[in-house]
Amino acid sequence: MTPANITRDGESSAKSAPGTICPSCGQSRNTLSLYDLAGIPAQSTLLLPDRATALGFPTGDMALCWCPECGLAFNARFDLARVDYGTGYEDAQGGSPTFNAFVSDLAQDWIDRFDLKGGHLIEIGCGKGDFLRLICAQGSCSGTGYDPAYVPGRSAEHDGLTFHAKDFTKAHVPVEADFMICRHTLEHIGDVADFLALMRQAAGDGARLRFGVEVPDLRRILIEGAFWDIYYEHASYFTAGSLARAFRQAGFDVLDLRRVYGEQYLIIEVAVSDQPSPLPEPADDLGETTKLVAEFRDTARARIDGWRQRFAAWRDAGQRVALWGSGSKAVGFLTTVGDPGIVSCVVDINPARQGHYMPGCAAPIVAPEALTAERPDVVIVMNSIYRDEIAAQIASMQLSPEILTTDTTPEMEPTQ
Repeated sequence: MTPANITRDGESSAKSAPGTICPSCGQSRNTLSLYDLAGIPAQSTLLLPDRATALGFPTGDMALCWCPECGLAFNARFDLARVDYGTGYEDAQGGSPTFNAFVSDLAQDWIDRFDLKGGHLIEIGCGKGDFLRLICAQGSCSGTGYDPAYVPGRSAEHDGLTFHAKDFTKAHVPVEADFMICRHTLEHIGDVADFLALMRQAAGDGARLRFGVEVPDLRRILIEGAFWDIYYEHASYFTAGSLARAFRQAGFDVLDLRRVYGEQYLIIEVAVSDQPSPLPEPADDLGETTKLVAEFRDTARARIDGWRQRFAAWRDAGQRVALWGSGSKAVGFLTTVGDPGIVSCVVDINPARQGHYMPGCAAPIVAPEALTAERPDVVIVMNSIYRDEIAAQIASMQLSPEILTTDTTPEMEPTQ
């Protein structure tokens, strides 16, 4: 069985994409077309001031291809010029106790295992600087962060921390540091091989520097048919194997490779090496990935059809629906399912997002307290790892809606 395209309407047709060059391993033979969406928002975490701006937001096309040689999936129609990570980009998650516990544990783990106490750290793609501040505080470290989305003055900066509101480039290599961090940035890169070559140049002779990298796991997306986790900003989608192979090709040795955060994310730790050791067991996944890619058409289509039928049933019953979480997952979910017309609002605990609108679907973003007036019959949680946390907050407001998550709702029969 070959992989297939899935259009917004859930129709599909198997085809190959000969000549599409994999941006990781460079092969162009037998690349397979996996998932197509036309006219989706070019970004999904920008803060938009009104409904009209949100509805008229620029779009791009998703042509997700899969490389059977190295296992990378990538958007063959990704255009970096359509994406702006400067003013208005907002993806901070620090309001969640669940998330805060995860990043605190990750920071301490890296401090302990790589003996970073008192060292100097660099973060590529540091966002607003939250993680770099955290790990430097926990490890009494100094740090330098790079990200065009960084906002000077948003937080008080401590001695030893420097942030640059720009990309990390060849002008900044080699570096003098003990550890380089790259969390949830590599998936935004179209030219994977070129970016990893830049990281290799940053290491210089490689004797000292270690790297910690975190990305979403394509394996979970394929298993769940998680169409809501495929969106334009993500140009590259990694499995454990494709991530490890990409780093090895760039001249790194894989020190550790593991799944974290409910198996939603991958973490890889690497060091420069001319004689890399054998890849760890999770990297041996091409056979499994081939099978999951072949099944993704039916898995995703069942999800899409099931949600459309559920929304139709809620509409017929006169029920009101709210989403919890206004980031990329919500944009991917609503723009793929199509405007169901009964989503009254989207809740977000990040105050910076409240009072704005989501790209494409133009849903208003509100604080959790707004639910007391909205009184929805159903709340859909965009990320299941936060379900218990959210359910407790809803209960504290004396509300009792049905609470569903994108990955656990029963599927219905696909539309013929």
